[in-house]
Amino acid sequence: MDSADILNLKQALHHFEQVPDSVYILTCLSTIGGSYVARDKRDSATLYLEQADRLARALHQTAWEQTTLIYLADMKMFSQDIEDVVAAKDIAVSLLNGEQSPQDRRDHLLLIATYTQARLNKPDQASDYLKRVEKGELSDGLRVLYNRCLAELARCQGDISHYQYHFERACQIGDSLCDNGIQRQLRDAEAKYDNEVLKNKSLRYRTNWIISLMGTLLVAGALGMVILAMRRRLQRRRQQLRESEDTIERLRNDTIQLSLQLNENHAMSDSLKETISQQIETFTKLVEIHYTQFTHFPKKFGELFRKAYSVNQPDDSFWSGIRAYADSTHNGIITHFIEKDPSLSESDVRFLSLCCCELPITVVMACMGYNDVHSVYNKKRRLAESMGLTDKLDDYIADARS
Repeated sequence: MDSADILNLKQALHHFEQVPDSVYILTCLSTIGGSYVARDKRDSATLYLEQADRLARALHQTAWEQTTLIYLADMKMFSQDIEDVVAAKDIAVSLLNGEQSPQDRRDHLLLIATYTQARLNKPDQASDYLKRVEKGELSDGLRVLYNRCLAELARCQGDISHYQYHFERACQIGDSLCDNGIQRQLRDAEAKYDNEVLKNKSLRYRTNWIISLMGTLLVAGALGMVILAMRRRLQRRRQQLRESEDTIERLRNDTIQLSLQLNENHAMSDSLKETISQQIETFTKLVEIHYTQFTHFPKKFGELFRKAYSVNQPDDSFWSGIRAYADSTHNGIITHFIEKDPSLSESDVRFLSLCCCELPITVVMACMGYNDVHSVYNKKRRLAESMGLTDKLDDYIADARS
């Protein structure tokens, strides 16, 4: 379900609220909330699902109440907050043990219970739930979750080899499903493109005529030529800002998909490392495109870059990917830093992760919101002193990579 579908559902929700029709309102709330869960927009998903849960209870709509609770469990089970994991476990166990347990979603609930019990370091309870799963009847999506459960259970039991095998198996199945989805999106995009080409022909002719007329008028005087030059420069800036926003949006979508695969994982497959490496390279080019125009005005560069960056700013899943990449390529260095100095803040951990990715100093400066490169050097020096390093921070990171 894309953004247009969600917008249509919101319009339908507004219509049913005017009628009013409680059953259709419940249907829209639950469907919109589930769509936001799939897109990993936690705040929006929580807002709509909690409304749906309250309305389902008031209407005694047991089936919709169960569906809403399962959406909430799906959202919370991969959370970094241990309270969310416990809440997801409680939802799954409660529905499994209820008098009206949803038989058609039983395997899904068993997998949620298995994964959350493993996350809570309870391998025996996790194994009991996993044994009750009907493996032969799992859908493609549940097969991904099944392998994630096997991987998490192996991690809980200290079996690293099986953890890596099942985690990579889950990634392979997920990638296959993602590829099929991308192919469908490409076909839809091609059809939309063909339609847009026909619509834009007449508009292109009108635009070209207007541009020609404006060019003729501007050439009439020196002042007109100056104005034209300024317009073109402004258009280039706007185009670069739009390209920046599009690039950041693509990065955000990629990292959302990776966050489910990289959760608490420091043993990344080569394919995942390559994906994150490409994201880092794209992000680096984005910064350098802007920075070259403001070489002598770093504060102005920081202001304009953050204006574009804040439109679709990557969420915590982006930083999770950067940290996992740093740990994987530097022998668990970020985890080591945290153990060495528990007082490190989240901002410190993000800064160290960026340093381990060997990014240009301008990229680190832009990501951290600094106005000059001296702030980066000072931050490195302070962190080295805080962690009691005898060498410079860059030298310590280089040694860890080798």
